[in-house]
Amino acid sequence: MAKKIKSLGGRSLAKKPSNKGDMNKLLIEAQKAQAQMEEELNKLDEELSQMELEASAGGGVLKVIATGNMKIKDIILSEEIQEEDFDTIKDLIIAATNEVIQKVQDMKESKTNEISQKYLGQIPDFGY
Repeated sequence: MAKKIKSLGGRSLAKKPSNKGDMNKLLIEAQKAQAQMEEELNKLDEELSQMELEASAGGGVLKVIATGNMKIKDIILSEEIQEEDFDTIKDLIIAATNEVIQKVQDMKESKTNEISQKYLGQIPDFGY
């Protein structure tokens, strides 16, 4: 064991094992996990663009269909609604559209959180 020298602040001159290799390995693993997570998120975006969600208003007389990437695909009006005035129809369209957009956002957030938790769970706890 090396002697402690006062002029060096009492520090030992003995060689200490290096953690540099462990940190490099950890960094490489984190980068791989990040790439995998990004790949899954891109795949999710593709899947969402193919999904369709639906919301209705006025007891089902008006339906709005949107894709998972928030594009309105169709608005379906039943024959019953044709007798309503323009303002009522407009309000029903707004209500159903807002509802379907909220459904899409909730679904996307839920699926994104699942993917994030899958990869964030792999990060070691350093006790900070």
